[in-house]
Amino acid sequence: MATTQLECACEPCGCQVSAQTSVEREGKVYCSQACADGHADQDQCCSSCECC
Repeated sequence: MATTQLECACEPCGCQVSAQTSVEREGKVYCSQACADGHADQDQCCSSCECC
């Protein structure tokens, strides 16, 4: 079974995320809950990018 990689919808992020592990909000996919929430609490989404 092939894994589909998608790009996180958080513009400064750009992380690749699989459809199985993504967080979906308003029809967009994100790599983490932090990105989906717009980094409202200044949470960093992962160690490989600098969203906030």
